[in-house]
Amino acid sequence: MVAATHRGITYTTSGSATITVDLDLPLWAGVDQDDNTWLSGSSYPGALTHGLARNTDGTNRAQPRLVCLTLGAVANAETLILSGDANVILAVICHGQDTTANLALTTSALTITATCDATTDGTTNDTSNCSVWLLVA
Repeated sequence: MVAATHRGITYTTSGSATITVDLDLPLWAGVDQDDNTWLSGSSYPGALTHGLARNTDGTNRAQPRLVCLTLGAVANAETLILSGDANVILAVICHGQDTTANLALTTSALTITATCDATTDGTTNDTSNCSVWLLVA
């Protein structure tokens, strides 16, 4: 198992695929997820206590983000599981980078499963490097 954490999301593979986060772009206008100066409380407007969630259920949904990953040597039936600041995978686009393998990804909740077979017969298990674009919230 390989794991990588970037900006609060942990990406964990079930096998030995390598993980590189190439891009993590917040999609809410005017939001820089790395800027937390608003938590300082020095000039919070109104009568609210600064920096505290005011949702009735006490939870904060993660902001939508566009994430680009490079996965190296993804094997057939290998999974990639997201945890931390991700609630759901909204969309996934994958581009295999190996001319000898057919690669497809499927999603379920926060799990992505790879199907990777040799192009010669379409059934022999293979590995492939790939670029994966995720829309997560």
